[in-house]
Amino acid sequence: MAYRNYDPTVDYADRLMRMMQAGASAAEVEDMLRRRVEKAESLPGHEQYAYDSYYTAARDYIDRQNRYTPAAETGQTGSQAGWADPYAEKLSQAVTRLTEQEPFSYDPEDDPAFQAYRAAYRREGDRAARNTLAETAALSGGQVSTAAAAAASQARDYYNSKLSDVVPDLYKLAWQMYAAERQSLADEIDTLAGLSDAAYRRQSDAAAQDYKIFADQRDFAYKQYQDVRDRADAAEKEWNDTQASDVRLAQDAEDTAYRRAMAFLNAGVMPTDNMLRAAGIDKETARAMRAAALRKLGQ
Repeated sequence: MAYRNYDPTVDYADRLMRMMQAGASAAEVEDMLRRRVEKAESLPGHEQYAYDSYYTAARDYIDRQNRYTPAAETGQTGSQAGWADPYAEKLSQAVTRLTEQEPFSYDPEDDPAFQAYRAAYRREGDRAARNTLAETAALSGGQVSTAAAAAASQARDYYNSKLSDVVPDLYKLAWQMYAAERQSLADEIDTLAGLSDAAYRRQSDAAAQDYKIFADQRDFAYKQYQDVRDRADAAEKEWNDTQASDVRLAQDAEDTAYRRAMAFLNAGVMPTDNMLRAAGIDKETARAMRAAALRKLGQ
């Protein structure tokens, strides 16, 4: 056999059991298993230990480790553990459109509706002036008097005054359109934020279920070794290892939730209640942070 790296004084079965109880990687268990097989095949009278129940259990453990390695055991958290927000780009674009929207202003000269009103009232004013001149001239034998000119001017001024009257209504209409567009963007952001939060929770639930399956399989492998070795302290060590893993997972989840909530607040977007609870941020603090972000963004 090409592999020559074992210590004849080491109990490799005990080493394997302790490594798997501690959640060692597949590569580490593979290395220890090879040493045990090499020792059993090399020492006279030990051949029956090369491929016994320890070997079978170790191979099962290695196969399960290769199929699934939890994020907590690879040191990955958040997006490193596979989370990719499918709504992140759309949400970022919506926030950008909202934050970069120009402040409201209204200039009648730039309003096509005002220009249409002005053209119409000018036509009507000119028509009224012409009609007034014609009627007055007819009464005075065809002569255009000063009174006739004044009456024609008054008729034209009437329509000019009507043009001024429509400006407030056009201003109000322009403001309503601006406000509606801004509200539409805010609603879009709220919807995308909700979808993002729902997707994150679905992914978290799926990851938790995957980890539970892995943990159940790993615990089964532990039990095989506990039955063979009948170690009284095996159950206590497994419980301690599981507790430590749960603490790391809980801390990673809280850290990820806090970073996501802060990203929303820094962009001027209020996170959902679920996001705030997961991040450990109260509603009043979130409102203050969002207001500060909006001021910084020029809102």
